[in-house]
Amino acid sequence: MSEYQPDQTPQNEVVHDPYTTPPSSTATHNFEYSGDGVEMALLFLKNLLLTIVTIGLYRPWARTNLRRYVWGHVSFLGDRASYTGTGLELFKGWAKLIGLLIAAFLTIGLITRIVPFSAVLLPFVTPFAYIAVFALATYAGLRYRLSRTKWREIKFGVDKNKESTNEFFRLYFLGAFLSVVTFGIYYPWFKNSERTFLTNRSRLGNAYFSFNGISGEYAALCFKGIFLSFITLGFYLPWFIRSLVEFRLNHTKFQSSRFLFTLKGSDLLIYGICAYFGTVLSFGLATPWIYNWGLRLFVTNIKIEGAFDMAAVTASLSDGSSLAEQTVLEYDLDLGF
Repeated sequence: MSEYQPDQTPQNEVVHDPYTTPPSSTATHNFEYSGDGVEMALLFLKNLLLTIVTIGLYRPWARTNLRRYVWGHVSFLGDRASYTGTGLELFKGWAKLIGLLIAAFLTIGLITRIVPFSAVLLPFVTPFAYIAVFALATYAGLRYRLSRTKWREIKFGVDKNKESTNEFFRLYFLGAFLSVVTFGIYYPWFKNSERTFLTNRSRLGNAYFSFNGISGEYAALCFKGIFLSFITLGFYLPWFIRSLVEFRLNHTKFQSSRFLFTLKGSDLLIYGICAYFGTVLSFGLATPWIYNWGLRLFVTNIKIEGAFDMAAVTASLSDGSSLAEQTVLEYDLDLGF
């Protein structure tokens, strides 16, 4: 039997500990995804059956189950993320949203009965009300999602106070207004400004993310992608999608490191073709495997390049509204992430 030999690490060799030692400025670290297609299929089946049996009431728990699975199979530097939100939180948010919508419709009906000519103003007032709701949902919904996300037991979060809320409302109203009056031309500038605002207030514990993408460059990328997708009858669409994700990530930094996106347009094209025919030919049965494949494709092509110091990252208070999150889900709002 061989005798136990203690660790013989040379004295001049530097051992890197990602918990305490900042990586070198040239280091590149990959995100990993370890989800399994069979496990995803069983989760999809469970969520589907319980949603049908409960006549849709299980949807908040189904969404939470999926998030917990996906978050729990994404890892960085050997540690997995986790999602701590609950189905009950989303259900309460959904119930509040339904209650508010019912109250709004009843109030509008009552006002139009008492003051008949007020019905003329509704088409002008309603869009502003929707914009206000969507602005609040986008900001607070992102806060909810990140506040329920942890890595190395440290929560993510988004800063929010009265001043920043008012600033975001102004940004959102102006962006929505200019997007409408310019027939959508201003929309890329709007979305890039929104992303800049939200990213620069997002953090892991006390360490902040930052975004420095120039709106004009993002708009040029959008117009180029739309034009080439149109003249190629959609063939360029995978490269268009890849370029948008690449722009967003490559201009996002954490401390002094930056994100990279290495997915090729050709790989996304192959995935899109296989996903379409796989879903159609399997009558939807292959959806969990296709979804899992897509997650792996995107997550494993996200990297962080440069130095960051995890020893300097400490926990910080994070919170968010399940009502806002449910509004985001119901209206399919883009949180920009």
